[in-house]
Amino acid sequence: MKEATTGAWRFESDVSMKSRHASLLGGALVWFALAYWLSARGAFVNGPGERPIAVALAVFVPILLFLVPLRSPSWLRLVASIPPVFLISLSGWRFIGLGFIMGYAQGLLPGGFAWPAGLGDIAMAATAPFVAARVAADDRFRSGWVFLAWNLFGIADFSLAVFLGTLYNWPGFDASVSTALMQRLPFALIPAFFVPLVAMSHITLLAQRREARTDAKA
Repeated sequence: MKEATTGAWRFESDVSMKSRHASLLGGALVWFALAYWLSARGAFVNGPGERPIAVALAVFVPILLFLVPLRSPSWLRLVASIPPVFLISLSGWRFIGLGFIMGYAQGLLPGGFAWPAGLGDIAMAATAPFVAARVAADDRFRSGWVFLAWNLFGIADFSLAVFLGTLYNWPGFDASVSTALMQRLPFALIPAFFVPLVAMSHITLLAQRREARTDAKA
């Protein structure tokens, strides 16, 4: 009787968690639609001599809204319950870095932005299958330094790309080609949606790693 009760509780818990995951997916879709709508209206385009504040807000506000609730145990449990292999696989889209290099070749993006951001993204996308496979085969891989370094590199790559993208579109910065292309569709979706989304995935993976190490020591 006790086993049946325990099994029923676990089933209800799994159903509840899947429902919450579905709500996260729904929220992400609404966020994507909003980012697309704002991009289509030119909300992220700054005029001549204006600072690129709107696109910077599009990157950092979602990340802050994600980080602040992490102090809540219920939100942390929900975030930590997302399958790590799924979170790792989100880095697969970063092959878009090839587009940065192609943009540079066409004279549409500055090399000082395109090469570091593009190569960093390509490196993350190329190594994501390896990291996902290792985690799927042995969950203890998440406790190692390779997994930690991979996530920290992913966050550093985003930080550098955002910094360079802002710098090359900053008023007064002497550059023959700016990053204004990143403020218009379809490229505007990268800073307005994909960058903060995958940054959140790295933060979540690091939070899961910390929780797993804490449980192992307990």
